[in-house]
Amino acid sequence: MMLSIFALFTSMFWFPKPEIVSKNVIDFLEFEKEYLHGEWNLSKILLSFTIPISFIALGLAFWKRSLIMSIAVVLLMATGKMVWSIQNAGESGKSILIPAILGLLICCGLIFYGFKRLEKK
Repeated sequence: MMLSIFALFTSMFWFPKPEIVSKNVIDFLEFEKEYLHGEWNLSKILLSFTIPISFIALGLAFWKRSLIMSIAVVLLMATGKMVWSIQNAGESGKSILIPAILGLLICCGLIFYGFKRLEKK
């Protein structure tokens, strides 16, 4: 889990800068920047707690060695981000759908692979 978090935080260094960036992607990134720099009310603060709670839930799922619970948590995290993006950013929020779904499939595949390797030991 720590390796995947490290890879996520450092990914901007090992992926080349795209030559062409969609207007929707630029608009969505601008929306997220404005959202984070905007006023922090109780609703936004409570919503931000879903991030550490999600990682705690994922850690517990791994601790219990539950494949179903691990995949369910990752699925809920990704779905929540996609729904939030579309609901709040509109059309530009849809720009994350393909990368988010691809990332979700890769994560679920790696979790499945990891659990199957643990079963063999």
